[in-house]
Amino acid sequence: MVFTRPQLFFTTPPSPCPYKEGELEQKLVTEITGDEAVQQYNLMIRAGFRRSHNFLYRPHYERPDYCLSVRIRVTDFNLRKSQRRIWNRNAGIILSQTRAIATEEQFALFKEYVTNRHGDGDMKDMNWNDYRDMVECSFVDTEIIEYRTKDDELLAACLVDWVHDGVSAVYSFFKTTEPDLGLGSYIILSLVDLARQQKLPFVYLGYWIKESPKMAYKSKFQPLESFKAGNWQEI
Repeated sequence: MVFTRPQLFFTTPPSPCPYKEGELEQKLVTEITGDEAVQQYNLMIRAGFRRSHNFLYRPHYERPDYCLSVRIRVTDFNLRKSQRRIWNRNAGIILSQTRAIATEEQFALFKEYVTNRHGDGDMKDMNWNDYRDMVECSFVDTEIIEYRTKDDELLAACLVDWVHDGVSAVYSFFKTTEPDLGLGSYIILSLVDLARQQKLPFVYLGYWIKESPKMAYKSKFQPLESFKAGNWQEI
């Protein structure tokens, strides 16, 4: 693949890791814009990068195996018993794929989720304009998937990017007052199902830190591959 302009990278200054005290994080960042954005993204996501707005980034730590990009290998994925229960429990949910356009209904659910689940993070301070930028600022094939009850209540939403070899979960949020539904896991299961329908081999889940309890759920979706030492390897 040949690009008409060079890909420029920069490294952010060290900052505290949001998942473990004492760890310092830097990010390797590059911008994606213009006619080559899709091609750049498809290349870079296979090298462990992730998108935020019009930037691709990959965390950098002193320990190279501390924070790893992970993806589910869809063709070999089988439901565990607990996942099958979640899938069946949510059989009545209505899923709709829409253009990446922010709504106030989504934003209200997003604020509730962030406040209850990530109240100590930077996202708690996001306002409407910040949320709209997160959803709508994209040069690639981006959708927002909504999950509703039969009475049209919004239970969850997931911002996703479609790439050549799969779907990338950019950010998901859900109603936290219904813990028995397992909505976080259901969203991932639905992405596996959508990827399988389109004969795409991977669901990209972003980054995984083995030592972080907040990320432990990702390891339950097997087979899971991580990008390590320049290659994708099964965990």
